Amino acid sequence: MGLVSAFKKSVVVHILIAYVFLVSGLICNVFQAAGYLLLRPYSLSAYRRLAAFFTNIHWSQLVFLNEYWAGSTINMYGTDADISKIGKENAVLLMNHKYETDMISGWTVCERFGCLGTSRALIKESVKYLPVVGWSMFFIEFLFLKRDYEEDKRTIVKQLKELKNYPKNFWLLLFCEGTRFTAEKHQKSMEVARKKGVPELKHHLLPRTRGFLLCTQGIREYIPAFYDVEIHFPNGSPEPTLMGLLKGEAQHAHIYVRRIPTEEIPEDEDACAEYCHELYRIKDKNFEYFEQNGRFPEKVRVIPRRPYTFLIYTFWSVLLVVPLMKYLVGVVLSGSTFMIAGVVMGGVLVSLLLQKMMEVTQISKGSSYGHAKENDAKKE
Repeated sequence: MGLVSAFKKSVVVHILIAYVFLVSGLICNVFQAAGYLLLRPYSLSAYRRLAAFFTNIHWSQLVFLNEYWAGSTINMYGTDADISKIGKENAVLLMNHKYETDMISGWTVCERFGCLGTSRALIKESVKYLPVVGWSMFFIEFLFLKRDYEEDKRTIVKQLKELKNYPKNFWLLLFCEGTRFTAEKHQKSMEVARKKGVPELKHHLLPRTRGFLLCTQGIREYIPAFYDVEIHFPNGSPEPTLMGLLKGEAQHAHIYVRRIPTEEIPEDEDACAEYCHELYRIKDKNFEYFEQNGRFPEKVRVIPRRPYTFLIYTFWSVLLVVPLMKYLVGVVLSGSTFMIAGVVMGGVLVSLLLQKMMEVTQISKGSSYGHAKENDAKKE
């Protein structure tokens, strides 16, 4: 193990990274909360710009870990016409949900096209209460769902209408599968497919079409396109995890993108549901194409990383780590058992919070396929 590799795998270094992320996040949350209370009542547009700015300079640290710390790369596939429109229009991104780090890969793409602070997703409500990250998601108007269709329907319809006058281009990330892919969930999902008489999928769960339908209604005048986004990591490579990124293990993502004009999606409920199923059959074929060929169809291009995330991380590190080092030296020189114990407890607390945040990304901690409230299940 080389010196650099050992440094990146050090627990102490991981605690420092977590410390910078958590404290900088709390600072950003304070400004976002102040904007929510004091600015939002007078200017929603100005508040949204402020919330997006602070989310961007906080979440850029995760992108830094992915592309600079770990040295990960992004290979993007698609037509020149489709790629040329990315980041220049409001869009819904329809992503597969197979890996623990697919969200970070998505955020990396968002950052490189200038949409990190304005990207949002449909996500389970419990994430809202996760310190720092969940609070930022609340401030930038993520759509939090309770797995109760009637209540979630009201949430989606209401919040999508509120995005009509959003001051910047935004992306809405939609995982129609509803949960991360596992062999067990896939088996249950295909049992549902056989009962419904729809074609089975090999690499995806059966999409939940009602969320897709709700996202196509009432947004046609200000969201001109949906993007079919398929993420795959190289065949035979280790399973990508957030802990792997923290240890500096590069994760080279291959991302296929296909632009779908919103007007091509049927407005009729049954036709829209069938369109969603057909879309996932296409996604399944593209994923299988990668399995067989080690690449997606269409032209490949490397989307270069920007120095922005490096500069942001340098800023936060200097702002937070230098004072911390001075404080720790003072504690050691003081010889105070009480102060040293306080530092140790602080390190343990940061470590526990880091573990809690990583659990959100772990596939084993994901929700179960098909588990919904009774009144929701009856409508399936």
